Amino acid sequence: MQLFGRHPGRRLILYFAFTIIIGTMLLLIPASTSNRSIKLIDALFTATSAVCVTGLTVMDTGQDFTLFGQLIILVLIQLGGLGIMTFTTALFVSLGAQLSFRERLGFNQSLGGGIQINIRSLLKAIILITFIIEVIGTILLFFKFRNDFTPGKALFVAIFHSVSAFCNAGFSTFSTSLENFNNDLSMISIFSFLIIAGGLGFVVIRELCDGIKNKKFRLSLHTKLAVSVTVVLLVLGTGAFFIAEQKSSFSEMRFTHALANAFFQSVTCRTAGFYTTCQNNLTEASLLISIVLMFIGACPGSTGGGIKTTSIAVILFLAFSRFMGKSSITVFKRSITTDSIIRALTVFILAILVIAIASTALMFFEEQPLAHYQSKGWFVENLFEIFSAFGTVGLSLEVTSKLHAIGKIIIIICMFTGRVGLLTLAFALAKPPKKGEIVYSEESVMIG
Repeated sequence: MQLFGRHPGRRLILYFAFTIIIGTMLLLIPASTSNRSIKLIDALFTATSAVCVTGLTVMDTGQDFTLFGQLIILVLIQLGGLGIMTFTTALFVSLGAQLSFRERLGFNQSLGGGIQINIRSLLKAIILITFIIEVIGTILLFFKFRNDFTPGKALFVAIFHSVSAFCNAGFSTFSTSLENFNNDLSMISIFSFLIIAGGLGFVVIRELCDGIKNKKFRLSLHTKLAVSVTVVLLVLGTGAFFIAEQKSSFSEMRFTHALANAFFQSVTCRTAGFYTTCQNNLTEASLLISIVLMFIGACPGSTGGGIKTTSIAVILFLAFSRFMGKSSITVFKRSITTDSIIRALTVFILAILVIAIASTALMFFEEQPLAHYQSKGWFVENLFEIFSAFGTVGLSLEVTSKLHAIGKIIIIICMFTGRVGLLTLAFALAKPPKKGEIVYSEESVMIG
């Protein structure tokens, strides 16, 4: 635990800030861009988007950046993805130290298999799992790209997209992302596998791998909740998108292709950023569904953003328990702690406040005639952009590159806050109460 000190949340912020600054400086080098020099704000935006594994872009990654520039972006994405998994795992271990001996024993066994957890061994395991999944993705994608590019180019494109997909970054060297592959079921399957794997998180992946290896799935409550909510969101999202776009974007597709694209939209909205269907062609119902999924996001300790699957699960179970007249939340024959409930509610409220403030600010500073925006309307485009930035998703209604400098700064702050802010708050809230703290008598307040 000494590897990250006593405050991994602070280290997380410093890690991301330092990496973004270095990335910005490297992208400003003339060798990074192809046809034109890059502005400081655009270099900062690109570096932030890459490190925060968001995917929003103000420049075309494949056209405006040279191979050197694309390599920089690739490294930033990898550092961002590994940083999130590493520091959040350290965060969970730090929180586990505050549990009772019995709780800590179960918690530690789900992470490292013993009472004492060595952060360095966890770090090695994270890097190994990341490497294995990304290599598998690279191999599969290489066989898909080898007919379209030279072997060297196909290998680089495969590596770039494998890393970007697993890290849920959404960066692509293709100007239209994966639109040209919307009828390729194998390509959709490969990207879906990488995105979902990255969105589950190291803890979940390790538990599932141990279960397969030992042929005994003794999963922790965290893993059960994370996997269950992920499956439910994928199923409901797929069905909702399929119905919403049946007479629109999917009208000319065969049933299997329409279902696959609906599934991929459900996958990518939860922080990936790749797309097989132009977001501007989606119906308003699909945009609303996308916003909800972007807000929820992926699982804790993963490369994805959002308020996280377990947070929304705890909040929904809390509402259901209160409706049923129960005083405690019971899930999978386990009771969720009050501390977890408070953290979930706080993260939810904070996310709403950040999105409301950012959306209002963007409205004020970017308010202008709508002539150069798309037909969805500036309010919808603005809201979609903010949710995408805060959830580190990367989907856009083609607004990002049209923003002024102040608008880009707002999005940068939103991406950075969405990536590290809520984790830091959760860590702060998990601290034990101070000794000698004055506790006053309780009094009820009328609610509702």
